[in-house]
Amino acid sequence: MPAPIIVVHDENDVRQAAVDALRAAGHECVGFADPMTALDAIEDNTRVRVLVTRMDFGEGKLSGLALSRMLLVKQAGITTIFIARPEYERLAEGVGVFLPILRFDPRSLVEMVEVVERLLAKQD
Repeated sequence: MPAPIIVVHDENDVRQAAVDALRAAGHECVGFADPMTALDAIEDNTRVRVLVTRMDFGEGKLSGLALSRMLLVKQAGITTIFIARPEYERLAEGVGVFLPILRFDPRSLVEMVEVVERLLAKQD
């Protein structure tokens, strides 16, 4: 059963670093490499509150943006944080929170955890 926080990223190191940082901060979190697998896991689950995803998964794959839009319709209570290069920021407007990350380092992980915690606090 999915946790309240879902991380969807196809780069193993990035996904695992994000999941580890969130768990270290005391959050229940699970990661998925594929957005369709994540969608299947999330669809019938009311526990998911925050989705952390990249914007683009490459040609032929569901994008993080499309995943987020689907979830807005299916489960309006889920907030998305997009972790992506700055040029994707305009695409996130009205869909989720954008966190510009050029490379995942300890500072960006701390920032991601802080944004997740702010979003969770707003939902309570």
